[in-house]
Amino acid sequence: MSCVEIFGFVLNETLCRTSRKRKHDPVMFSRISDALQAAADVVAPPCPRVEDLRYHWTQLSIICQRCQHNEGQTPAIEETHVPRHLTQMLKMLVAEEREQRVGGPLSPCMEYLVQEKVLATLASHARADRPLGIRQHAYVFLVGVLNHLHHSHLHHGPVHKPLQVMVKASCEMRASPYEHEEMEFLSTLCEKIRQDSSIILLYIQPIAITGGVPSGFTPDDSFPPTPTHEVANGTSADEQNSSAGQKSQPKFPLVDALLNMCHSADSRISSMAHDCLVSVASIRQGHSSSTIARHTLLPHYLASRLVTASDAIPKDTEPALIEDIPLTEKSKGDALEGSDSEEEDDVGEFPGRREVIAFLNWLTFCDKFVGACDGTLGSSICSTIREVFLEGVLRGMLNNEDEDTVSLYLAITAKIITSVSSPLLVNSTISWLSEDSVELEGDECAMRHHVMKLCQQPPHHLQIQALRLLQALVSGCSDGLGACETSPGSVPISRTLAPTNINKIVKRFLMVVPEELRSTNKDDFESYMADAERQYRDVCRSCVSFGWPREAVTPECPSDSSSTASRESRPEAEGSSFYEGPLLRMLMDFLEHLPDQDYDINLQVTSLVATLALLPHPHLHEYLLNPTVTLSEGVRTPCTVLSSVVSKIHQPIVEREDYVDHLKVTRYQLLGTMEEFDFERDDDDRKFEALIVIEEFTKELASIAYAKYRTECNG
Repeated sequence: MSCVEIFGFVLNETLCRTSRKRKHDPVMFSRISDALQAAADVVAPPCPRVEDLRYHWTQLSIICQRCQHNEGQTPAIEETHVPRHLTQMLKMLVAEEREQRVGGPLSPCMEYLVQEKVLATLASHARADRPLGIRQHAYVFLVGVLNHLHHSHLHHGPVHKPLQVMVKASCEMRASPYEHEEMEFLSTLCEKIRQDSSIILLYIQPIAITGGVPSGFTPDDSFPPTPTHEVANGTSADEQNSSAGQKSQPKFPLVDALLNMCHSADSRISSMAHDCLVSVASIRQGHSSSTIARHTLLPHYLASRLVTASDAIPKDTEPALIEDIPLTEKSKGDALEGSDSEEEDDVGEFPGRREVIAFLNWLTFCDKFVGACDGTLGSSICSTIREVFLEGVLRGMLNNEDEDTVSLYLAITAKIITSVSSPLLVNSTISWLSEDSVELEGDECAMRHHVMKLCQQPPHHLQIQALRLLQALVSGCSDGLGACETSPGSVPISRTLAPTNINKIVKRFLMVVPEELRSTNKDDFESYMADAERQYRDVCRSCVSFGWPREAVTPECPSDSSSTASRESRPEAEGSSFYEGPLLRMLMDFLEHLPDQDYDINLQVTSLVATLALLPHPHLHEYLLNPTVTLSEGVRTPCTVLSSVVSKIHQPIVEREDYVDHLKVTRYQLLGTMEEFDFERDDDDRKFEALIVIEEFTKELASIAYAKYRTECNG
């Protein structure tokens, strides 16, 4: 031992004895020690870094061993020189790593740590937390090492195995006094894994517990036994120990530790943990995704948080206001971090708004999670959300006896569909709503039948929300499930979607309302065109992967490429009965009763029909948008139904002497600009309102038909 080492050793021993006898100022003694060390450096030149590192590690080991063999109360970390030794060790490691070539061999100091298993011993002391508080400083030390160590060196056993131990230590306690340091350590480790995804396989442990010692570690690692904690299936490690040698399920302590951090009361820590989980889950390496899906609580955590957020929504929240809630980036961050910012904009504030936003933001986080991970993990998350939230909570709320509760959760369900974008979660949600299930018992029915039933029976507010849900469902099927681009001109022109008699089709729609019953003389059919073309292009891009046919042909009526597919002379479904299906039949019933229904229901019905009309399916297109097709007896289409309704209300309307003015008044009322008229409402208002709805709706259908024609012809 050199003169400098002996001098430093004697000095530290003297300071330690003095500190145990009476109160002292550790900072003062540390400064004295540094000053004496500087003086010694003048007498003798500094020794190599690795020798200095060995000295500090030796001193630290002596202190820790003394604390471990002390049966009485062990001193706190502040009463020892452990922090200073760790700091000096880190300085030497960092200085030497900076001099090394990036990705080159280990530096001498790092070689010493590897050969002497310094990290393993430090992890053992930190796991036992003796002296009290060393775990906190061990995390800080390891963060410093990771920040300056190239990720290629993390494959060394003496490096990654101690890191595994420290990861497991982060699983042991919620609200740990060291959770800030634990989170920094986990975050830094996840960043290293992101740089080299193969590292993640080192943190999956297909271990068999035998006598409390992980078989994944060799005996000379000298780590203390891993504490037991519950695994995903709820079986504790103690129960596993009862069958020694029996192979247990794989474990993923890194994910378990991050989930533990997600429960922190500190919003910054929980937010960092969420980000790290997304980072780890997005790695596609070996069996990492399947291990997370099957052997961690991650899918259940995401679903249970969704249930908690849903339960927090007040039952008196106004359903009609949920549809227009925007989700800004700021509100997403606030919701995930649990922030309650006083600077939040109060515009549009209403009771329950914050709770709804918190729920929707957690939903979009789940959506982001599913979109980031691979199919195995994404499917597991979606199936868990379906089981725990959709079946476990949402079905019960939609079948509730309380009408206000049903109305609220119809609005929430519609918002869910319009908020998610990852194909797996969109498909899972929509299939839950639309599929028939053989597992239902008693009076339970498929959700789509239940929703359609709610559409057709009072009260009025339930009908509105159920119709909105159906529209969201139709829109979600095309904007959420297709998600495929196609280049213009890549498919042949469809003569069903772009018939040669398009001008006659447009005119037929525009003539449904005769000139004397029109509320305006403006020919504003073109005003619908821009929106119709944009919407149709968007829908086509989304639906291209569905493989729908291009022409409306049947086996009984083969296509003729030399003629127009939508021929006026061909009856719809020749020689056979035509059944439009429960959805279209319900919509035709609604259109027939336009004069008897409230204006907002009429708007919702026509909006839903227009959404269906935008779909590029040839059979649906011909049924909804080609009034020139010859129909079998009894077949109803939008054009025939609307023409019939206009015929019924024509005479009662024109019998009023002031019907022209009343039409204008009704139009201004519906547009919200009643400045020049002063008329009172009467019993004929619904007829006039229905006529205005039909007038504008036929323009919209004509514009959709023409937009499809132009888009198909122009590519």
